[in-house]
Amino acid sequence: MVKLTKAKTFQAYLDSCHRRYSCVHCRAHLANHDDLISKSFQGSQGRAYLFNSVVNVGCGPAEERLLLTGLHAVADIYCENCHTTLGWKYCHPIRPRFILQHDSESKNTARGIKHCVQL
Repeated sequence: MVKLTKAKTFQAYLDSCHRRYSCVHCRAHLANHDDLISKSFQGSQGRAYLFNSVVNVGCGPAEERLLLTGLHAVADIYCENCHTTLGWKYCHPIRPRFILQHDSESKNTARGIKHCVQL
């Protein structure tokens, strides 16, 4: 009998910045503070942040969704470690951008690791 096991995914570790954003559930690194573009986005669960790039996330299927700024082609993004939905990705912009929703229940830590929760 053969046992099938799930292979562990290698995670990117962000050490080039003193402030990072991570998954609130498993603490996997998601983005450096230097990649933060804007904090003035609004998601279905509250405040959301716009990033230039993120790591350790998977992407769901693209779909058209009516957002506050109109109809956009977006795909949900999730933590590759714990599979928690984190936000969404714009699919057809000139430069790809990522939205991570802010978790209002999480506490700030000395290392700046906070934020990011489900859509």
